[in-house]
Amino acid sequence: MIWAVVRYLAYLPVNLLFVGLAYLLSPLLAALSLLTEPRLPGILQWFSTLDSDLDGGISQRVKGYRVGLSGWGLWWQRTCWICRNPAHGWQSELLGMPAPGRIIVRQFSDTPKNQWYVMETAKGVRFFCWKRDQPLFGGFYLKLWFGWVNKAYDGRNHHYAFQIGPKRA
Repeated sequence: MIWAVVRYLAYLPVNLLFVGLAYLLSPLLAALSLLTEPRLPGILQWFSTLDSDLDGGISQRVKGYRVGLSGWGLWWQRTCWICRNPAHGWQSELLGMPAPGRIIVRQFSDTPKNQWYVMETAKGVRFFCWKRDQPLFGGFYLKLWFGWVNKAYDGRNHHYAFQIGPKRA
């Protein structure tokens, strides 16, 4: 398990670089998407999500994402989607752990808001996931996700996770 933590910490600087680039490039990537439609071409899609296009907020029924926008409204909505899911493609394809044959070695969950997983790839490489929603005040939580997400959203890889941020209940 110690090697999973070492690997996680070694990937952290690269992850922060990709996430920072996603935030910086989000307005340009969203503008490009107005020409290419909701999916960015090639590896540029890695700046967003692999399991959805840039209109994913609509299909996933995320509050505030609307159908039928065009022009500046559509550009802004897609910019927001990239910033909501920065570099998920990089986190999956480059930093992720393969999903096929993965087993859960240990699982702990005292509540749905506190989960710990130790998983193993088909080749025996261990990795972990820790998710916690820490209550704050007024229905807000501090969302903490570290390790590799326990669900392979794209069906191929468990993406690298480093999320710290507010969440509304």
